[in-house]
Amino acid sequence: MPPNSSTARSGHLGKAVVDGTLVARLTEWTFTPTCSESAWGDSDSGNYTVRLSARKDGTGTIRAKFDTENKPYQMFVAGDIVELVLWESATDYWALPRVMIANFELMFSPDTKEVVGWSANFACDGPYYYPGQSGAPAETLPS
Repeated sequence: MPPNSSTARSGHLGKAVVDGTLVARLTEWTFTPTCSESAWGDSDSGNYTVRLSARKDGTGTIRAKFDTENKPYQMFVAGDIVELVLWESATDYWALPRVMIANFELMFSPDTKEVVGWSANFACDGPYYYPGQSGAPAETLPS
């Protein structure tokens, strides 16, 4: 069966929550789960490389429009450890119990002479849970 729009997501339910606070005016979030590897070859590998998954990690970015009533640096600054929940839809979310805010960036527009946006990069400090994973903390979609 060819793909169709019935399974596509528009993103209108996508949200990010930092330590229980909804990120206002969210424009985008990214999350990249990774895994390092241990690779070797030995007399039993038949002249092929053998790989084993090793340490898991995850990094990402949050981007939003600047909101003077919900300033991002009132939620976190670079170096903070926070809880982060990244919502794909009303029921699917990535739970990241501990992430370190690696850096923080404000975007200024010379045309409007205002700060117009911000972004923050983060990296996991411990485990993360993908949507529906057993053992994931229960979360409720913020309004």
